[in-house]
Amino acid sequence: MEVTRRVATLHDVDAIAAMGERFRASTEYAARVPANLDQMRALAERIITSPDGVIAVAESDHALVGMLAAIVYTHHISGRRVAGEIAWWVDPEIRGTVGVRLLKDIERWARKRGAETLEMIAPSPYIEAIYSLLGYEPVERTYQKALRGGSNDD
Repeated sequence: MEVTRRVATLHDVDAIAAMGERFRASTEYAARVPANLDQMRALAERIITSPDGVIAVAESDHALVGMLAAIVYTHHISGRRVAGEIAWWVDPEIRGTVGVRLLKDIERWARKRGAETLEMIAPSPYIEAIYSLLGYEPVERTYQKALRGGSNDD
């Protein structure tokens, strides 16, 4: 299977949203984040059309099989330019090299835009291990608590 990589265009929005939904449905997010393809499409459009955003995609046989979306922004504490992952998905049967190549594409893109660091999300210990092998270091973890349901925790 030959896989090529490129920057996404607005023609890719539906396929990007579909990959985002496959990610959501196959992870712990499925129990915590409701499906919303319209929101995923709108997000993909905003990233693609932003001068500070990009979605790198992997394509095989004229179909998208992977993507990594990122933005560059001014860090709220340091004032430095930082790149941050928004979403990353590669079809399970071709993960590995394709995913790493997309990550390297985003690293190059971020450097060209003046980012000093790239922040990646690790939804599992397996992904944390991959990041460590690639030279990434943990900074903090994210926790989530549902606030609906009427509990008064004051």
